[in-house]
Amino acid sequence: MKIALSAMHTISQNCYDIESFRSFFMYISASDRTSNFRYAIRNVVAAADVLRKQGRDIVSLNIGDPQTFGFKPPEYVIDPVVRALRDGFTGYASSAGLFEAREAVSIYANATGDNISPDDVVLTSGASEAADLVLTALLNEGDEVLMPAPGYPLYDAILNKLGAVPRYYRLNDADNWQPDIDEVRSLVSPRTRAVVLINPNNPTGAITADATTTEFLQIAEENNLVVISDEVYRDLCFETAPTPASVLAKGVDVPVITLESLSKTHMLSGWRIGWMRFANTAKITRLIEAIHRLASGRLCSPTPAQYAVRPALTGENSDIEAFIEQMRSRRDLAVRMVLETDGISSTVPQSAFYLMVKVADLGGRTDEQFVIDLLQQSGVLAVHGSGFGTRPDEGYFRIVYLADEPTLKRAFDGIALMTGKHRIGTHLGEVSSGAVIC
Repeated sequence: MKIALSAMHTISQNCYDIESFRSFFMYISASDRTSNFRYAIRNVVAAADVLRKQGRDIVSLNIGDPQTFGFKPPEYVIDPVVRALRDGFTGYASSAGLFEAREAVSIYANATGDNISPDDVVLTSGASEAADLVLTALLNEGDEVLMPAPGYPLYDAILNKLGAVPRYYRLNDADNWQPDIDEVRSLVSPRTRAVVLINPNNPTGAITADATTTEFLQIAEENNLVVISDEVYRDLCFETAPTPASVLAKGVDVPVITLESLSKTHMLSGWRIGWMRFANTAKITRLIEAIHRLASGRLCSPTPAQYAVRPALTGENSDIEAFIEQMRSRRDLAVRMVLETDGISSTVPQSAFYLMVKVADLGGRTDEQFVIDLLQQSGVLAVHGSGFGTRPDEGYFRIVYLADEPTLKRAFDGIALMTGKHRIGTHLGEVSSGAVIC
């Protein structure tokens, strides 16, 4: 009451009209949960946008969108969608997705050794919506999820929104970003509901060995956990791809929900085509029902784009193979530039198009401040490692090496300027995936 009287007095003293008074008391606040929602990959864009408005040229190496760097989707994927838009059905689909798309996913999965049907598949607006639906259906406030650090920051954002708690298992850069299974086991508590695997990993590009994934599955079985396996980059490997977790789970009594997407493999990022698929479902029938309820609430994922799923997964893949070879070449170039730049180091990615770079001396800054300073001084936009779960004092940042050679050279010139060092100008021969380079 005193606050209200004081506010009324202030309004009266300043001769505000009645509309000002009404506005003062009708201020609408945002929900508390939004204050916890952070997505590091896009958060750094705000600082870059300020510089762009000032006329600065920004080298954006923060988001893994192939189309941004000139890569185009294959015609055999585009054509069926064009035909559907012109002649086909593009109204509301089933909330689980078009049957032909779900059938194609099941055929694709079974070719890797799985054993699922179209009924085990739900089409989503990218793998991001799949993650949101699964975690929302699974978790109550205070529940815990084991997650890799570094890892994809959307999972943290979703958990924070839900009031759930991430428990991080650390990936060791000295061991090519592999987890310590003993640490993973020690993190399990009575409130743990799930373990997230990201294999291949974003942001490091590392592949987790099948034997290690099998140990994760055993921990999940022992503790009645759901395994959420993010395998978006499994078809973008420079060496033997990891076996899907759902295939390794055969004979193990643990449910696996696999998240996949066409965004990266087929350069369809803005089309938002992803899915989840269920394996070993005996324990999660009620969870699957809850996921379907949530999916029905948003009616369906975009229908036209779903016509791309069958040709993408069952058609010839020469375009994808060519894309992988281009990524291998650009990876080797980026790694070579790390070697040629004093004061930084990296592992050699085994997949995808990301490079986690470590700065030897942050100069007393956090990694986020280093990235902001890099942006302001050289126009290079990267993402700080702590946005993916590393410690702010460890000195990591992630760049996307989808860019062409002149752009990457410009970026590394800026990085060298920031570290106060110089480009050494050494040359690297054949790159060996997974090696640590300093």
